[in-house]
Amino acid sequence: MRIRGVLGAALWLCFAATLAASIEGCGKPVLRVADASLGDYYTEKEFGKLSQEQRAEYCAELARQDSSYKAELSSLGDELEQSRARSLRLRAEGDSLFALGTAIEKRIASGSGAPPDGGKRQDGRTPAGDHVVARGESLWAISASGYGKGVLWTRIYEANRGIIRDPYIIFPGQELSIPK
Repeated sequence: MRIRGVLGAALWLCFAATLAASIEGCGKPVLRVADASLGDYYTEKEFGKLSQEQRAEYCAELARQDSSYKAELSSLGDELEQSRARSLRLRAEGDSLFALGTAIEKRIASGSGAPPDGGKRQDGRTPAGDHVVARGESLWAISASGYGKGVLWTRIYEANRGIIRDPYIIFPGQELSIPK
């Protein structure tokens, strides 16, 4: 056991001596080694003292880092755009749900509450001429069923601007006023 410890210590001293000799550079003082991959960079003065080969190697490492950072930034830019698009969709949905909640609160506050069947007739209209949006419907489809022409969807949109933020995005459950 003691022999192994002594042998290990001797090997360690050999390694340390070899490392020291390589750092000294055969008796000449050598600059410290800056590792750009760890965020350690040479000063201008230190860079000026590097050999041509060391400069080329250092610059190549910086170029690798630069391209790596640019690729990472590009990928993060794509993720940011996706997040922005998602936030806009969620905001539109939130606005729609807020409008729906407000309409329901008004109906409850007025004491008119909805009839047991939800107030809908078979054609999806409520008795007051309103329409509750069903899944898959669009303003065009609602206009086509109500007016006989889909192109008149703008009438519905104009009458419901307070509820509809984007005419291309409506949500199931929204109560729309259908002007005559």
